[in-house]
Parts: sequence; C-alpha cells; structure tokens
Amino acid sequence: MTRDDQDLLDLLTFELKFLQDGGYGRSPHTPWRRQRVFEDSLTCPNFGEPTRPHPCSECLLMRFVPSELQDQESPCRLIPLTSKGETIDYFYRCGTQIELEEALESWLRKEIRSLQERPEDEKNSNMPEQIRRQQWLVLAENLYFLANFQRENENYPVAHALYGRALRVAEKIPAPGDTGRALVTRIRRDQQDVFEVLYGKSGTEQQAPPVQVEKAAVALQNQDSVEP
Repeated sequence: MTRDDQDLLDLLTFELKFLQDGGYGRSPHTPWRRQRVFEDSLTCPNFGEPTRPHPCSECLLMRFVPSELQDQESPCRLIPLTSKGETIDYFYRCGTQIELEEALESWLRKEIRSLQERPEDEKNSNMPEQIRRQQWLVLAENLYFLANFQRENENYPVAHALYGRALRVAEKIPAPGDTGRALVTRIRRDQQDVFEVLYGKSGTEQQAPPVQVEKAAVALQNQDSVEP
C-alpha cells in the first residue's frame, strides 16, 4: 500500500467510527438541522471555523470529488455515494437521515476495503505532501482542542486519552517545518501534566474507556456545530 493510500485509509476508518458512534446525529444545540457529513467532522480542515479559512483542496477527500465539480462550494457534498451517483447533497435534498447514513456507511466500507485490497505495487494519486501534512495537522489540532476542553472541565481520564490520540496523529505529520514537532511537544507536555494530576489523586494512571472518549468527542463536536 502506498503512503497516500495509508493516509486515506486512516482518514476513512476514522470517519466510519465517527459515523457509527453517532457523530452525525442531531445536535441538541441545533436540533433544527442535521449534522453535515464530513463538514462537521474532526477531519475537516475547517472544523469549528465558521469563516472557512482553509481551501477544500487541502482535504484528502477531494480525491473522491469529480474533477469538474471540485471548484464548487462544499465539494465533499458532491461525492457520489451510490452506484446511481447519489451524492451527499442529493440525500440532503431528497433523502432521509437514515438513508444518508446507510449510504455513507456502505460507501466508507467499500472504499476502505478497496484500499486494503490494493496491490502493493499499484501507484495512484501522488498526493502533494502539503495536502497530506495539512490534513493530519488539522485532525491533530482538533483532537488536542478536545483534550484541552476535557482538561479544563477536570475530566482528566478522558483528557489523557484524547491527548494520546492527538499525539498519535501529530506524529504522522510529515516534515518539513517544525509545526508538527512543536505540536507533538505541546501535547506530550500537557498529557504529562494530566498524568501527574491523575497519579497524585489515585497513585496509578486512570484509563478512560474508549467509548467514553468517543462520546466526549461527539458531544463537543455537536456542541460547537454552527449553521451553514
């Protein structure tokens, strides 16, 4: 598997888990609208940024957007999910939330399986290093933000686990530059601080159950969603 494929596989696997954990359910803060697929995900370069400062060309998912549609606003909505060419935008206009999530899960599983089964010597995409770097930097920073939020609310086991997840992503950020290394340093420092809080309270490190971490991420993502 090429490096491009591995990066994309990791992203799609994250998206599938996010979907299965209810990340695209209705937000209690904005119950009048459904969550936006990919746009309200931690993997989106513009997650939590109402002004959308990052161009969509920085997203790995652009690989699935038809070339003639890549200059459209929110091009990820135009990714065909079904053999009939039904897109995310189609389900927003003509489908139900259940139909959208079923189509999305089926598409994610298909693309994940395709990447896993691709021959080792098959080359594709030649994704620019800058795009790969930006995508992982965005995800690492979003996870780091969630960890800081949990730490501020004294939910230290969840914060520690989220720092660990952010660290694993940050360590994937390719060179050049020191942005990734600086982020890794900050995450390690803050995770160590939280560990010391936990150690001082109990004498042993407390582990946050994985489901608790996922629910914390989903809950905060829902809380910070904004109307398009």
